[in-house]
Amino acid sequence: MMTGTITLIARTELTPRELTATSRSVTDEDTAALARLLREAYGSGTVGTQGDAETTVRDAFRGEFGPFLQEQSQVIEDEDGNPVAAAIVLERRDDPHLPDVPYLFELFTASSHRRRGLAEQLVRQVMTSLHENGYHEVCVRIPEDNSAALALYLTLDFNRWIPEQDEL
Repeated sequence: MMTGTITLIARTELTPRELTATSRSVTDEDTAALARLLREAYGSGTVGTQGDAETTVRDAFRGEFGPFLQEQSQVIEDEDGNPVAAAIVLERRDDPHLPDVPYLFELFTASSHRRRGLAEQLVRQVMTSLHENGYHEVCVRIPEDNSAALALYLTLDFNRWIPEQDEL
């Protein structure tokens, strides 16, 4: 069954909690590892082949979906240096149905590292970095039936975004 999506928006802010996981900005060298992580997090049925996932990551880095914010796009690695959670952030998504604010393009965690608060830490880090760089809001679009994602974003003070009706 196909479901719709909802757009959520929040004010950026300095994180009120101490971050327990260390993250760093993504680099081009992370493309293959992030693609593997993306496939593990979402499954090949959603993402496709490793090559498809690499194309998605590479296209995001190149600005194909909107201007890429490399500094704000973060990755958390395990003790062996393998990415276990990542956030890819765009200055805005090239989509007239979304607000003209930074966009959390992807947020994904390895299944082996879920329920450890890594996604929450990444979103807090993204919001802090955006705030420090003069951005006042951030948005994300999620499937309306993704209750785990909805719970995460509501915990972080995201609210449903409803476009203003300019035409009357």
